[in-house]
Amino acid sequence: MAPYLLLFFIFVTCILAGMAGPPKTIGPRNYERDAENAYKAAFEIVSKETARRRRLISLLLVIALLIDILLLVWIFRFAS
Repeated sequence: MAPYLLLFFIFVTCILAGMAGPPKTIGPRNYERDAENAYKAAFEIVSKETARRRRLISLLLVIALLIDILLLVWIFRFAS
Protein backbone atom coordinates (compact mmCIF):
# COMPACT_ATOMS: atom_id res chain seq x y z
CA MET A 1 0.00 0.00 0.00
CA ALA A 2 2.77 2.43 0.90
CA PRO A 3 4.60 2.28 -2.46
CA TYR A 4 1.39 3.00 -4.37
CA LEU A 5 0.51 5.95 -2.15
CA LEU A 6 4.07 7.27 -2.36
CA LEU A 7 3.99 7.09 -6.16
CA PHE A 8 0.59 8.82 -6.21
CA PHE A 9 1.79 11.69 -4.01
CA ILE A 10 4.98 12.07 -6.06
CA PHE A 11 2.89 12.44 -9.23
CA VAL A 12 0.56 14.96 -7.58
CA THR A 13 3.50 16.96 -6.22
CA CYS A 14 5.24 17.03 -9.61
CA ILE A 15 2.07 18.14 -11.37
CA LEU A 16 1.42 20.92 -8.86
CA ALA A 17 5.04 22.04 -8.99
CA GLY A 18 4.91 22.14 -12.79
CA MET A 19 1.71 24.19 -12.78
CA ALA A 20 2.92 26.63 -10.14
CA GLY A 21 6.40 27.15 -11.57
CA PRO A 22 7.56 30.14 -13.57
CA PRO A 23 6.92 30.34 -17.31
CA LYS A 24 9.32 28.25 -19.36
CA THR A 25 10.50 31.10 -21.59
CA ILE A 26 13.86 32.80 -21.63
CA GLY A 27 14.12 36.45 -22.51
CA PRO A 28 11.62 39.29 -22.61
CA ARG A 29 7.93 38.46 -22.90
CA ASN A 30 5.60 40.12 -25.34
CA TYR A 31 2.33 40.24 -23.41
CA GLU A 32 0.46 41.85 -26.28
CA ARG A 33 1.25 38.88 -28.50
CA ASP A 34 0.28 36.48 -25.67
CA ALA A 35 -3.12 38.16 -25.42
CA GLU A 36 -3.54 38.02 -29.20
CA ASN A 37 -2.66 34.31 -29.29
CA ALA A 38 -5.07 33.58 -26.43
CA TYR A 39 -7.85 35.43 -28.25
CA LYS A 40 -7.20 33.48 -31.45
CA ALA A 41 -7.12 30.17 -29.57
CA ALA A 42 -10.36 30.96 -27.74
CA PHE A 43 -12.31 31.68 -30.91
CA GLU A 44 -10.77 29.26 -33.39
CA ILE A 45 -13.11 26.87 -35.14
CA VAL A 46 -12.55 23.27 -34.11
CA SER A 47 -13.53 20.45 -36.42
CA LYS A 48 -16.08 17.87 -35.30
CA GLU A 49 -13.45 15.16 -35.36
CA THR A 50 -11.15 17.14 -33.07
CA ALA A 51 -14.02 17.89 -30.69
CA ARG A 52 -14.97 14.20 -30.66
CA ARG A 53 -11.37 13.20 -29.97
CA ARG A 54 -11.08 15.71 -27.10
CA ARG A 55 -14.36 14.47 -25.62
CA LEU A 56 -13.12 10.86 -25.81
CA ILE A 57 -9.82 11.78 -24.13
CA SER A 58 -11.69 13.63 -21.37
CA LEU A 59 -13.96 10.64 -20.83
CA LEU A 60 -11.00 8.27 -20.64
CA LEU A 61 -9.26 10.54 -18.12
CA VAL A 62 -12.38 10.64 -15.94
CA ILE A 63 -12.62 6.84 -16.09
CA ALA A 64 -8.93 6.53 -15.14
CA LEU A 65 -9.49 8.92 -12.22
CA LEU A 66 -12.47 6.89 -10.99
CA ILE A 67 -10.47 3.67 -11.23
CA ASP A 68 -7.65 5.30 -9.29
CA ILE A 69 -10.04 6.46 -6.56
CA LEU A 70 -11.68 3.03 -6.36
CA LEU A 71 -8.26 1.43 -6.11
CA LEU A 72 -7.32 3.72 -3.23
CA VAL A 73 -10.60 2.94 -1.45
CA TRP A 74 -10.04 -0.77 -1.99
CA ILE A 75 -6.47 -0.54 -0.63
CA PHE A 76 -7.55 1.39 2.47
CA ARG A 77 -10.54 -0.87 3.15
CA PHE A 78 -8.87 -4.26 2.77
CA ALA A 79 -5.31 -3.46 3.84
CA SER A 80 -6.23 -2.62 7.42
